[in-house]
Amino acid sequence: MVEYFIPLMVWRQRLLWAQATRRQLGRWERLVAIAVRRDLDKRESVDGAFWLAESEHHLLLAAARSLLRALELEPQSAVISDTVMRDELQEVRDLLEHWDENMPVFNVTPRKVDPPHPSGRAFAERNPHRTPYNPEAWSNVGGAQVTPNVTAPALHDLLDAVEAEVLEVSPELARFVEVRAETPWMRHGEEWWPRPWAELDGN
Repeated sequence: MVEYFIPLMVWRQRLLWAQATRRQLGRWERLVAIAVRRDLDKRESVDGAFWLAESEHHLLLAAARSLLRALELEPQSAVISDTVMRDELQEVRDLLEHWDENMPVFNVTPRKVDPPHPSGRAFAERNPHRTPYNPEAWSNVGGAQVTPNVTAPALHDLLDAVEAEVLEVSPELARFVEVRAETPWMRHGEEWWPRPWAELDGN
């Protein structure tokens, strides 16, 4: 049987899912920045805005999980994600996928039942008072929160490393690298804040 995942295919899959993750990350981050800017400017929320952030966040985690799977293939990648990052991206992806079982556990405060599956138990142990179902999570210290312990800037760093490794090995794949979306954030020292309303085009 011919081996399907020859090295070039593996590098392709890594770049494919890095690009998909980056695309979703950009879409979701913009929605988080708009939500934060609305709160700061005391504007009314727009109907459906939270729903849109929720669906984009779900798709982001699905893409990130596929990237992690691609990094597990041979030839071995030199890009190593932080253990907590890797574990939590996988856990939250699972919890989002099985929302019907887990929302009643994590969206009730205080928690009245224990998570039924290992991914939920691991997440709960690391985050005893937090939920994976907050698609507009943000901190001025870390920026947009993909998960309670994975920030958007940290995920961008991982994507940068994957992209650099792929293009070093297979520079012919450079034509598939998309233009990176402009960041919706401003840096003030070590803090992250959303851009002014006009720059976000939040309507």
